[in-house]
Amino acid sequence: MKACRPCLGTYVEIRLGEGASDAALSTAFAHIERVQRCMSVFNPDSDVSRINRLHPGETIQVDPWTHEVLTLACEVHRASGGLFDCGVAPHLARWGMLPSAVAAVSASSIANLEMRSGHRVRSRAPVQIDLGGIAKGYAVDQAVTALQTAGVKGGVVNAGGDLRVFGEAEEDIWLRDPAEPEHLRHAGTLRDGACATSATYYSRRSVDGHEVSALVDPRTGTAVNARQSYTVVAPRCAVADALTKVLALARDPHHPCLATYGAHAVVLSPASCLP
Repeated sequence: MKACRPCLGTYVEIRLGEGASDAALSTAFAHIERVQRCMSVFNPDSDVSRINRLHPGETIQVDPWTHEVLTLACEVHRASGGLFDCGVAPHLARWGMLPSAVAAVSASSIANLEMRSGHRVRSRAPVQIDLGGIAKGYAVDQAVTALQTAGVKGGVVNAGGDLRVFGEAEEDIWLRDPAEPEHLRHAGTLRDGACATSATYYSRRSVDGHEVSALVDPRTGTAVNARQSYTVVAPRCAVADALTKVLALARDPHHPCLATYGAHAVVLSPASCLP
């Protein structure tokens, strides 16, 4: 059984083994749509947009899934020494990659948010966040959880390269050549795990005479423009998704943050493409 639908700013494909039901497939896509509804910065009614409108000291209640993603994002922020930071949204907005309303805050960091009980979020200081660097992986995880709960024995959920394989299934990993992204390189086979890749080959653009990309260094507010790709394999897709940003900034496949989450990394450059 296979189905593909547009969601999360990409196409989400779910492939399941024999015996899977239409109901299980529909529930998996419903979980993905819930993540998009709650966490998209392009939806003015989403939890993320509501958080971005908070004044310092204000507290709101959010969807439990949004709270879980924010908690993980804060955790990875601390574990990476600040390399992962969903508060880079104002830079992306100024470069035309997010709604212009998000560009209003200059000093923005996810550290300005405080996670509280009851799925509440409090703003310590002005902050503008974008969960695009972690929520897509989380959506994949939630889809897999739905399928496993329905008794599906194995399958693959792929959201534009954020990939998770579970149960009896296995999947070849193909990485784009950073110099020629239309060319793919085989990087092994994935079983019972997740994989995500970040790169700049599709997001690079010129703004005011400077090259920018969707990867931002939160320490400097500058774009990452290295001609490399950054792939992380981890037990959960949300973790793999977030850690690709840590890898892109550290450029060290042995960064201790990866070991903290049981993750492994591949940095692929044009000069060292896989055979």
